[in-house]
Amino acid sequence: MYLAVKPDPEAFVNECFPNVEAKIVRAGGSMLCGWQLWEWPHVLVEAEFHAVWLSPDGGMVDITPKPHGETRILFVPDERRRYDGRVVDNVRMSLRDDQLIRHFIRVSEAIVRVMNRGERASQYGHVSVPAREIEPLLQAQDFLGRSLVSGLRDHDPCLCGSGGKYKRCHGRRLEPIFGL
Repeated sequence: MYLAVKPDPEAFVNECFPNVEAKIVRAGGSMLCGWQLWEWPHVLVEAEFHAVWLSPDGGMVDITPKPHGETRILFVPDERRRYDGRVVDNVRMSLRDDQLIRHFIRVSEAIVRVMNRGERASQYGHVSVPAREIEPLLQAQDFLGRSLVSGLRDHDPCLCGSGGKYKRCHGRRLEPIFGL
């Protein structure tokens, strides 16, 4: 269902769980967990674990401000899921068979694994990660994101300017970084 985004004045971007918990303390109601769906046209669909506020009268409201000012979201309630303080990785599905998209998905998954390794899994807010662990992944994600935004496909010349196709250039170089 589509839900209106009505940011609470005290809410923070990307912090749906603490936003809803604080709203419940101030105004009653409850938390409903589910999946916020995003589409990157012609690239992928992504489901993000998300919480909305159920007002005392039963109305569903997304009180979390969005990074790009979206005024509504597509939300799928999942009453089987509960927020337990740990990060739940997004579910990503490619919209076409392309190595670039598969690599973008894999590097995104690898970033979440690194961010949640060991004691970091129970940390909230700012998480300190050694640069050697996270920087190669963030650089790869940035490169892949820029490649996809430019319309590049795996059989096109690589964005790096080498003249080689992506799948034979950075496609091969990046695989060891995120464990393919």
